[in-house]
Amino acid sequence: MPVMAMRILVIGDPARPTSTILRRLASRGWGAQYVETLYEAQNSLLTFQFDVVLSAESLADGRGYEVSDLVMRRAGTLIVGVALSESCLWLPVIERGARVLGSRALNAHMLESEMETLLLARERAHEGERVAGTRISLDRTAPPEVPPRRKGASVGSA
Repeated sequence: MPVMAMRILVIGDPARPTSTILRRLASRGWGAQYVETLYEAQNSLLTFQFDVVLSAESLADGRGYEVSDLVMRRAGTLIVGVALSESCLWLPVIERGARVLGSRALNAHMLESEMETLLLARERAHEGERVAGTRISLDRTAPPEVPPRRKGASVGSA
């Protein structure tokens, strides 16, 4: 099965402590779209579908939490990074469309594990859709049932 790319939106200044995880994600081969402002993030979320949105808490024009409604409407996952003195703590806000703020906090290693779990769930869902689509297409290509001929009727007679 081919590896699926996770659609990730990253919001915030890459020079901040939250950027450490971005380097880790890049090293894993997960692509991401980067924007620096809340305005750019809102435009991206209205235009594209993302599996995960990683945002810094503090943005030049607002707070990372302000995209939560858009992420929830699209059944995505929003994780907001809070910069600490020399590291970052990641707070899940929305998971697969449901509010979970306050449920737990993740360090960088835990966030990577969470991303792996989200990718695996996405692959399973995609595989289920593919299998269901195969069943439907097989049903459509099956020849129509032919009623049995009456005894004594010749081919072509009514």
